[in-house]
Amino acid sequence: MGQNEIKTQFEMHELDERMREAHKDAYRVRSKNEVARMRSLTVALASVLIVFLAALWFLFGDS
Repeated sequence: MGQNEIKTQFEMHELDERMREAHKDAYRVRSKNEVARMRSLTVALASVLIVFLAALWFLFGDS
């Protein structure tokens, strides 16, 4: 193997490592606390939306 081939192999290995790390970061596992907080936020936002739509229907529905 020549110097350039060895250098290229080391560069490819480093690139593979960086890609593996980026992949891990992209598909990060969420903790149970984070999932519970997101679920409660979603329920709260859905509730607010339902109340808002009901208020609009009450105000403008019987025109």
